[in-house]
Amino acid sequence: MILSDKTVRLVRKAGTLRVSRRRSDYLWGALFTVPSIILILAFKYWPLCFGIFNSLRAWAGTEPHYVGLANYARMLSDPMVHQTFLNALKTALTLPAWILLPMVVAFLVYQRTPAWQFFRVVFFLPYTISPVIVGLIWRQILHVQGPLNALVRAISAGALSPAWLGDKHLVLWTIDAVVLWSIFGFGIVTYLAGMATIEEEIFDAAAIDGAGFWTRLARIVVPMLRPVMGYWAIICTAGMLVWMFPYLHSMTRGGPGFASMLPDYLVYTVAFTFMEPGYGTAIGLVLFLFVAVISGFQVRYMYLSGTKR
Repeated sequence: MILSDKTVRLVRKAGTLRVSRRRSDYLWGALFTVPSIILILAFKYWPLCFGIFNSLRAWAGTEPHYVGLANYARMLSDPMVHQTFLNALKTALTLPAWILLPMVVAFLVYQRTPAWQFFRVVFFLPYTISPVIVGLIWRQILHVQGPLNALVRAISAGALSPAWLGDKHLVLWTIDAVVLWSIFGFGIVTYLAGMATIEEEIFDAAAIDGAGFWTRLARIVVPMLRPVMGYWAIICTAGMLVWMFPYLHSMTRGGPGFASMLPDYLVYTVAFTFMEPGYGTAIGLVLFLFVAVISGFQVRYMYLSGTKR
């Protein structure tokens, strides 16, 4: 079949219009991304580059001068830095509890345990409170003469009265528990969203086979929610390393001594209390790399778990 010249011209014109329309769509799409790119460059990459530059300087009064890698070399022999990163590793030991406890409670809520609607609200409510307010509330509760110790003294007949925020052996674990209490509801909601993707027939079949709560949790929920667990592990790791500042500032300010000092609060202390912004920025960049490496491994594990599923 031979097309006429007029038909060929119309087909070519239609093709040209489609290409022109496609290019126009690409152009408009690119233009709409420009504001986002500008914001990312202005508020993420520019501060990062400026921070790297500042980490190579030291301040003598108000005048900075270039010191090269001296700030980073100083960190290697600074016991204060060693202590804070050791504290961060100690809090990381509680990561399994941060991951598993919300999942267990979320599964109880998912199974519509009696009063599940009430507990769903109660568990999520602390997450809606500002971290600073949470810290101030718990500082009063955990005071030596606070309500918690009043209960402990009543139970122990006055034999026990722990200094939850004053004992260097207790303070770090106490703050860790407070932060977990604060974000616990977010973890429950995250796991509930993941459980909603599991077909209910699987749980029904397991119940018919006689599988109990813990068997269903271990054999069904955990294997099928590995990507969600990986995502929540990333959130918890970031929380332990870079989101503890408001709790520390409102509860202990890193004390007693450096017993509850964590890297993010050390950056603030060095830069704005000791007035060494260059050294504080260097610590912050090392913390950034530390978190990035750990998160990178976790993201890879989450991706591999998702592909296996």
